[in-house]
Amino acid sequence: MASTISEQTCYTVVREDTSEGPTSQELRNSLQKGTDEAKLETLRTIIVSTLNGNPHPTLLMPIIQYVLPSKSKQLKKMLHFYWEICPKHDENGKLKQEMILVCNAIRNDLQHPNEYIRGATLRSLQKLTDAELLEPLVPTLRACLEHRHSYVRKNAVFAVYTTYRQHENLIPDAPELIETFLTAESDSTCKRNAFVFLSQCATERAVEWLIKNADSIENMDELLQMAAIELIRKDCARPGADASLRR
Repeated sequence: MASTISEQTCYTVVREDTSEGPTSQELRNSLQKGTDEAKLETLRTIIVSTLNGNPHPTLLMPIIQYVLPSKSKQLKKMLHFYWEICPKHDENGKLKQEMILVCNAIRNDLQHPNEYIRGATLRSLQKLTDAELLEPLVPTLRACLEHRHSYVRKNAVFAVYTTYRQHENLIPDAPELIETFLTAESDSTCKRNAFVFLSQCATERAVEWLIKNADSIENMDELLQMAAIELIRKDCARPGADASLRR
């Protein structure tokens, strides 16, 4: 997983039907008057069209108006894909005003009582790169680290990771935050994710934690053990590495 979170997002270009596609107005009408199933298919069409170079920028507001309020989980998931690739900036390079509404919607999903919606939103958040969009979400993101459900917490760790790697100034205390999280966490997957974060972003903290917990390594989860081995391999090759890891 360490390699997974450090990789750049990769998109697939999907070939559109060679026949003439629907116009922006036709798509708008479908969004406005269609059922949730019709909206889902329309949004899928817009996403494919956007990936193929025809983004339909005038449809951002209709999508916010007619799709965002839906309670359909399938539509919500499709919206997460759309937020990744939709045109977010105007011709002057500034974040569109409509994205404020998108930001509010994402924040609401990060506070949703359904832990799986929270977790899916946190995974989607890892694909967003705009600092202006991410900054208002940071307090809610941090709060997700304390959620009762491990599915939320494990995704929150990686969302903190991607935010910190892209915009360190948004969460300057992330290494300390995750170190505290790792010390208090009991879920093995969450611990492993937090340890990977420290290994990638604050190696010395990861080494210190590993040394303190050396006696319990053999009883740790297998994935955490593998992450520890990877850290040892990585750190031993570094000049000035902690000699205790070589023994």
